[in-house]
Parts: sequence; structure tokens; C-alpha cells
Amino acid sequence: MSGPRTPGRRGTRTDLVALGALAAGLLAWYVGLFVVREFAFPVGPDGPVYLWWTRLAGHDGLSAVSRPGVPAAALVLQGTLHLPLSAVLAALECVLGVAVGLGAAALVHHRPTGRKVLAGLEGENLWMHRAAWLLAGVLAGTFAVHLAAGYLANLAFAGLFLAAATALALATSRATVAAGLLLGAAGLAHPLFLLLGVPILAVAAAQAWRTDRAEVRRVATASAAGCAVFVAGALALLAGPGPLSVITSRDGMLRAAGLTDVLRSAYVNRLVHRWTRYVEWASIPLAAYGLRGARGFVRRFLVAWGVVSLGGIVIGLATGLFPADRFITFGFVVPILAGYGLVRLWRALAIRRLVATVVTGGLVVAMTAGAFIAWARQEPFLSTAEVDSVTAAGRYASVAPPGTPLLFAVNDRDATATFLATQAANVIRAALPPDRIRDAYVVVPPPAADRAATMERIALARVTSGDAEMAIRASGSPPLPFLLTTFDRVDRPPPSMTRVADGVFVDLSSADTAPAASPSPVDPLDPSSPGGILLATFAVLSLLFVAGYGWAAAFAPNAVVRLALAPLCGTAALVLAGIALERLGVPLTGSVGPTVVSASAGGGGYLVRFLLERRGGPKPSNEVHNEPR
Repeated sequence: MSGPRTPGRRGTRTDLVALGALAAGLLAWYVGLFVVREFAFPVGPDGPVYLWWTRLAGHDGLSAVSRPGVPAAALVLQGTLHLPLSAVLAALECVLGVAVGLGAAALVHHRPTGRKVLAGLEGENLWMHRAAWLLAGVLAGTFAVHLAAGYLANLAFAGLFLAAATALALATSRATVAAGLLLGAAGLAHPLFLLLGVPILAVAAAQAWRTDRAEVRRVATASAAGCAVFVAGALALLAGPGPLSVITSRDGMLRAAGLTDVLRSAYVNRLVHRWTRYVEWASIPLAAYGLRGARGFVRRFLVAWGVVSLGGIVIGLATGLFPADRFITFGFVVPILAGYGLVRLWRALAIRRLVATVVTGGLVVAMTAGAFIAWARQEPFLSTAEVDSVTAAGRYASVAPPGTPLLFAVNDRDATATFLATQAANVIRAALPPDRIRDAYVVVPPPAADRAATMERIALARVTSGDAEMAIRASGSPPLPFLLTTFDRVDRPPPSMTRVADGVFVDLSSADTAPAASPSPVDPLDPSSPGGILLATFAVLSLLFVAGYGWAAAFAPNAVVRLALAPLCGTAALVLAGIALERLGVPLTGSVGPTVVSASAGGGGYLVRFLLERRGGPKPSNEVHNEPR
């Protein structure tokens, strides 16, 4: 017979239901886009980039990409779950977006709810605390659409960084070790953002220097451990083929062309035109108002995040070295603090419950509406027709001698054609056989004499032609030119080119004998389907949860926190185990190697938890007894 239902049990049960509702709502928010609009590929301009990065990493090894975290996790998920890569990456956009919201909720929820504190959190106080972490999860989870739109490395870093901060907020030795591992995995997902995350933690620790030296030591230890994990992974990845250094964005093309003034102007215009899309005006005053609601390490961490982000925006605008809007899309401090602000506002208006409910509810709708519009406008930056045309060209590319430069003509009536050129290059590399990705080059012809020429268009033609000429000289063999009408919307194929498929032309005149195409496509890029992406999303979320729950339970004493952090801990486990085992010779292609990695990554967490409990350490429970500072 069960004992009496204590307030702690009731509160925990209600919190678990609330967490499930948050996860389900965010999941529907993200995957609904793919189902309703019937997409078959991941969305966003960087979707094709992660497709070819992952396919290249599967062929050449993880050393072939500069941001190995997401490709490693994607290859493990693809092989373990037997899913097409396009479905896995689309699913990761959804799952990591949900995980960011859950990570924000865990950061705010970590506040103790043990028996010693329950007296102060009964009734309205308990509901206000619950509302704070739920609102933080909703606002941060929906705000993540700006990174879920193809920027998977940034999204993974954001989620893992929130998980590391939550572990530090728990203020235990186990959690400090976990924070270091999570931070190291975040750095391997996006090394450049590690240069942003470590200063945030340093500023947070500096605020605690006079009042809590133990916190300073924990933050310093976790930061050092995270950097050590990252350095170890980076050094291990030096063995093998190096990263393919090519331009993947218009920004990179402008930088390569030396058009720094144009690039700086583009950064400013992007910030001005997209500001209201990224951060709704209501969230900024709410975030400032909500700062007083945060306590202890969480408050110091959020203050540091805001200060470093603001400094990054100013430096980016002043120097033009990087886009300032990157700091805004990474600024999850604003929606998290806005959650606190909404709770404080409700308290201030609570004398009139109806007014308080209408005002705060209206603000939530207003803030999420902007994110909803931004997400609803997303679409894949590659189509089935484009992939089919590159696949047809790949049948000829696959039989060309190794190292033969594959030249693809790209042209448009647009004055610059820069975006089309970089998009075409990414789609072409994504759909070619993986062993020919390094041989692909796009070539943009100079502007026609009867059209106005811009500096950007002239520079684009110079850069692409120069890269192709260098590749031809390095290979010592004649190139294999292609013209795909999906990417060359102006030129007609010259007489030397042969039509080999609908809209696909190849120049075989330089060959002594016209090579026959391979009888079937070699390792084609298969599209998914709305239903396939839906099923993949649930499968990926389930695997990440199972792989991460043991690790989360090993350091998180609160049931809600460990459940919320499980997908992010699973992501970190797959990243670290995937890189480590791949470096030791375990292939991440096929099904055996990925399944071994998944079992090792997930099983390791349950084993560590079992060993820690057997050693007599404090068992994680559903209650936290330390008081907030």
C-alpha cells in the first residue's frame, strides 16, 4: 500500500506532465512544417551543406569536415536506424530545436523543490516557478527556429551549451564533470562558437568571485575540461584526409573576392532587415524586467550571455569580421529571461486575474507568432529536380578517371548570381557520388556585354574560373564539363555538349572515346517524404533519449531535469563516441559500426550510473535539497 501523497510527489507529477506537454508541443511545432508543406529534404540554406559534409565524412572520414559533431551524429543515427540521410538531417532540425527548448526549461527548473524548500514553493509560488520554466522552454524552443533553419552545428552547440550550464547550476562534482563533457561535445559541433561559450562562462564566474569561490572553481574546471576534450578530438582528427576548403555561402564568396566593403554592408543590412524577425520587440523589455526573477548561477550566467552577445554585436558591426546577426540568433538569453519577465508581470497584475491572463497570454502569442512566421517561411534549398539532374550527371562523373575536375556551368540573369552559385555548388556536391565531391567546381561566366556588370558579378566570375583553372593544372588531365539547366538559366549548351538526360548536358569531346555512363546511379542522394521525416523525427528523438538518459540520471538529481536533458546528453554521447570510435577504426557507414557506437554511447551512461551508485555515492532522486544563492 502506497504512502500518503506528499506535496513533493504531486508537484513532481505535475511537472512531468507539463514537461511532456512542452516536448509534444515543440515537436508538433517543428515537424508540422515538413508534414503540412510536404517537404522531402532538410530546410534552410545550409541544408545542402550538411548533406554533402556528412556524405563526404562517411567516405573520407570525419577528418574531412571542419565541424565533425553533426556529421558524426548523423552518420550514427543513419546507420543505426536504417534511414535515408535526408530524413535524418531533417529530423535533427526538429529534434535539436525541441531539445533547446527542453534545455532552457531545465536551466530554469533546476531550482530546488526538496522538502526544505517546498514550504516556500507551495501554492502560488510553486505554480509561478512552474510557469517560469515552462515559458522559458516555450520561448527558447520556438526562438530556435532561426537556427533550426539549416544551421545544425549552431543549433547543436546552443542545446549542448544550455545543458552544460544546467549541469553547472546543479553545483555537484558529478555535474561539473558532465558540464565539461557537454562543453567539449559542443565545441566539436561548432569550434568557433566555443570561442563565444568560454568567455560567457568566464564572465559568469567573474561575477561570483567575491561571493562564491567554489562556483568559480566549478566553472573553471568545466571550461578547462571542455576545452581539453575539444583539443583531444581536434588532434585526433588531424589524421586522414583534410577538410575540403570550399566556399559554401555568399559571405564566403565576397570574402574570397576581397569585396570587404560589400560584405560589411551586407552584414549591416541583414541585421537591420531581420532584427524584428529574430527578436520581437516585446521580448527585450520583458527580458530586462525578468532579470530580477533569476537567482544564483543562472542569473550570473544569463547576465554574462547578454553582455558577451551585446559586445559581439558591437564588434561585428564595427569591424565587419563576422555577421552581427549571428549573436542575435544565438541570443537565447532573451527568450529565457522573457519567461521570467512574464511571470513577474503576471504577479504585478495578479490582483485582476483576468487582466493578468489576457496581457501575459497576448504577449506569449505575439512573441511566438514572429517565430512561427519565420519557421513557416522556411523551405529546402534543393529540389528533387535539381538532385535528379546532378544524379544523372554523376553517372558520367563516376566513370571519369579519379581526380578529373568536374566543371558545372552556373549562370543567371541576376546582376550578381552569387547566391545561385554557392547554392548550386552545395547541391551539386550533396548529390554527386561521395568519392567525386572533392572534384566538383562551379564556373560562372563573365557578364554578357549587353548587361550591366557589378563588381560582385565580375569578382564571382574571376574567383570561380580561377579555382577551376587551378584544379585543372593540379590534376594534369582535361576536365569534364557539365551544363545543368536547373543551374544555368541563361546559356545554351555548345555544340560540343551531348544531352544525356532531361536538362543535363555533358562535354565528352575531350575524351579519346566517349565513356559510357555507369549503368545505375552510384550512391545517390535519396529524398525522403513527409511521412518518412515524421517517423524519422520520432525515431531520432527516441534513440537520443535512450542514449542520453543514463548519462543525465548519473548527475541530475531531479526527474524533470534529467528527462529534459536526456536528448542533449544523448547527442553529446553520440558525438564523442562517434568521433572516438571512428578514429579507432570503427566505420560510421553501414549498420554494424553505427550500431556499435550507439550501444557504446548509450550503454556507457547506464554503466557509469550503476558504478557510481554501487560505490556508495549520493543517489539521484526526484528532489534537490541545496538552497539557491
